[in-house]
Amino acid sequence: MRILVVGAGVIGTIYGGRLALAGHEVTVLVRGRRRAELEAHGLVLEDALSGERRKIAVTSLAELPADPRFDLALVAVRDRQLTSLLPVLDRLEGATEILFFLNCPLRVADLVARYGADRVRFGFPGAGGVHDGERIRYVIVRQQPTTFGPVAGQDRARCNSIAQIFGQAGFATALVSDMEAWLKSHAFFVVAICGALYTAGGRSAQLAADTKRLLALISGVREGLNCLRKLGVTPSPAKLRVMAYLPRPLVVPALRRFFASRLAALAIDGHANAAPDDMCDLARDCRHMIAASGVSAPTMLSLCAEVERRAAAATAA
Repeated sequence: MRILVVGAGVIGTIYGGRLALAGHEVTVLVRGRRRAELEAHGLVLEDALSGERRKIAVTSLAELPADPRFDLALVAVRDRQLTSLLPVLDRLEGATEILFFLNCPLRVADLVARYGADRVRFGFPGAGGVHDGERIRYVIVRQQPTTFGPVAGQDRARCNSIAQIFGQAGFATALVSDMEAWLKSHAFFVVAICGALYTAGGRSAQLAADTKRLLALISGVREGLNCLRKLGVTPSPAKLRVMAYLPRPLVVPALRRFFASRLAALAIDGHANAAPDDMCDLARDCRHMIAASGVSAPTMLSLCAEVERRAAAATAA
């Protein structure tokens, strides 16, 4: 399959690299210093748990060719970068499916309208990592598989076919019935985590040791999911719905074990601390959903404010 990866940050590198290793013809659309790194070294992946390092040669482009022919475009950028990229994506021929692989819970309807339900897809990565020189140190997060699902009445079968492609590249995958609902649910989950994480010094290990912050995280998620229900959205996936109903004394130990793990430090801390602006955009989306629902969500709003404070401090630094 001819795959265009738009963006060569952590996620674009992980997925582009492993898809290339699986035998796909991968081209990366990237500019500036990162393109120079790719031309000099290729995509450099290091499994943070095993230490295995791979250098993968791929084609890199600063601009699309005059006649861009790809089977799939994997868009792995931050939400605030997407608007400026849309004119670039507009140039892709109609046969190219476009897979949006980012936090974009409130953009789904607009993107479907722009590109058509027959070619636009949505998914979310189940991996994380950090830049370390020219390499990306990464982990595959099997607790949150790489997730795909239909939106706007799309055919579930095509989503399953795409999931199989990623599964063959070594990613744990999952298919949900409504990807838009999943993205909205995930927004509340991630913002609650980051709001609590930032008050704990940006360290999962410190968050794991603080019961008060873990309880605030749980309360924030539950308030967010209540807002979605009020909006007529069924929270997804099922395990997140279960978290909303389990007694707190059962949920806290499970969260504590996860946040105390090396996996959490690698998969969560790196991106949360490197991209507070991305988390701030997601907090904005959560605020919009809370306001639209009319449901009281004081803890979730407080966690949104923590995310916004961290982003403001990073901007001022």
